Amino acid sequence: MERINIDRQDGICTITLNRPERLNAIDEAMTRTLTQSFEALHEDSEIRVVVIAGAGKHFSSGGDIGNIADWLSADAEARRESFSHSVRSLSKPLSLALEQVPQPVIASVRGHAIGVALQIVILADLVVASDTARFTLPQLDLAHTPDHGETWALPRKIGLSRALQMSLMAERIDAATAERYNLVNWLVPDAELDARTIAVARRIAASPPVAARGAKALFLGAGSLTLAEAMEAEAAMLGRAASQEDFVEAITAFTEKRAPQFSGR
Repeated sequence: MERINIDRQDGICTITLNRPERLNAIDEAMTRTLTQSFEALHEDSEIRVVVIAGAGKHFSSGGDIGNIADWLSADAEARRESFSHSVRSLSKPLSLALEQVPQPVIASVRGHAIGVALQIVILADLVVASDTARFTLPQLDLAHTPDHGETWALPRKIGLSRALQMSLMAERIDAATAERYNLVNWLVPDAELDARTIAVARRIAASPPVAARGAKALFLGAGSLTLAEAMEAEAAMLGRAASQEDFVEAITAFTEKRAPQFSGR
């Protein structure tokens, strides 16, 4: 059985963590597969939106502790090298690949999202959560520090004070708290999670892809720009969008009071 399932339909790429017997714990091979899958989306003009979900009752319990237990018998210097190397060779490429996916990314979360799984949720552009969802940054209880890019991503999502609270307290927050923290966009009953996720995905997939990707790129890039620089970026992106056939179709459909039919060009 594949531990990462990838389904492509109607412009939606659904990536499912498929190891429910281990609460979708993410091992080294799964990390590499996810990284490669995210990187491949750069060249995929057919995909308009990406959904990340977990099979069964949980999104993911995080990194597979079984993979690192054997390293603990090493001496202090060997542990220093091994764990630093694992961040550079696994966690860093995974987070960079996900952060750089050009399409809008939706995380669909029920049950636990712990550690690296929480980082995947943080880096998603939109989050649909079941009322069963639980989010945990557990590293301090395991006597180490955040190691998947959370120190960069989490404050940008929920603010520095809340990010420090989640880390220093090793807090497990429920879905309602995650919504209050702005980690979650939509909070729904568990029975409605899949339907709401696909509804959000289809809405975005129906948008002109150049405009959707462009809007994502502008919002993500604006944090490091001045207002003047951000508006120059907007001007350039608008010019690119206006050069597309979809722009002509959108304006024509608006004036004709009909639904547009976007071609992706």
